[in-house]
Amino acid sequence: MSDALTVNDLVSKNSVRCHLSAGSRKRLFQAIAHELVDPAREDGEEAVDEIYDALVERERLGSTALGDGVAIPHCRTDCKTIAGAFYTLKQPIDYEAPDQRPVDIVFVLLVPRHEQTAHIAALQRLAQLFSDPSNLSDLRAAVSDQELFRELLRMDSALDPPELNRKLA
Repeated sequence: MSDALTVNDLVSKNSVRCHLSAGSRKRLFQAIAHELVDPAREDGEEAVDEIYDALVERERLGSTALGDGVAIPHCRTDCKTIAGAFYTLKQPIDYEAPDQRPVDIVFVLLVPRHEQTAHIAALQRLAQLFSDPSNLSDLRAAVSDQELFRELLRMDSALDPPELNRKLA
C-alpha cells in the first residue's frame, strides 16, 4: 500500500457523522464499533467486540487526544485496508487530553494488523489538518453529515499533497 493517503482515502459520506451523542469515551467506542461493522456480517457482534476491545486497549497505552478538543483513536484489527470514520460530538466528553479540554472532534482509524507505515502517514496528515484552529471552528460549525463531509474534504485538499514513496520509521 502506498504511504500517500488523503482523508478522502479514509472516509466516505457514510462514515462521517455530525453531532453524534456519545456521553463518555466508553459509549463513543461502542458507537464507533457498531457503526464501522457491516451489519450484513455473520460474525457482526464478534467484529464489534474486536473493534471496541482494540480501541480500549490502545487507549490504555495513552490517550489519543491531541488537545484543542480533538482525538484520533486508532487500533489494529482484522480489517483488510486502513479505514476511518469522522465524528463531531453533540456534547464534548472527557478524554484525558494533554490540555485537559474535553473532546468533541473525533477521527477514528482502523488499521490492518499487517500494516506498517500508511497509518503513520495518515496520523501525520490528520494532525496537520487538526492543528489549524480555523479548521476546527469550521468543523464545529457544520450542522449536517453532508456539510461536515464537504468541509473535511475541502480542508484536506488545501493541505500539501502527501509525499509519495516516503519511508516512515
